[in-house]
Amino acid sequence: MSNKCRAALYCRVAREDDNAISLQKTILQDYAEKQGYENISVYTDNGEIGTNFNRPALSRLEADIEAGIVGTVIVRSLDRIGRNYIKTEDWINGIRSKGVSFISISDGINDSSFDDIQFPTHELYKMFLAINRKNRRVMRRSG
Repeated sequence: MSNKCRAALYCRVAREDDNAISLQKTILQDYAEKQGYENISVYTDNGEIGTNFNRPALSRLEADIEAGIVGTVIVRSLDRIGRNYIKTEDWINGIRSKGVSFISISDGINDSSFDDIQFPTHELYKMFLAINRKNRRVMRRSG
């Protein structure tokens, strides 16, 4: 599939960590290539917290969406977009209202997850809780 509009791969980590960013990029690029995306751009916020939605790469991504040059946004997980589930849901719904597809690989979210009714907030909230529980377990083991 040769996409006229770009597939935007968005990576974010809260503390600067080139290895974590590199791992996210690899996961996203592998996924995009396997799905047949050829026109790919990577947007990276290294050292940007997820509660702040005013991040440099996210702002560039939003500008490219507004310009109509992004057709799909792909993230490793929902919490890469943001840690506030209501703002994250609003952000996702906002880009989808512009005709942009959204994929979260590890959460198994893609356009088919969003049926005729809007993606229910409580489902997104449950996913955030599960992600946060998993992240806390990992942090306790590594800390």
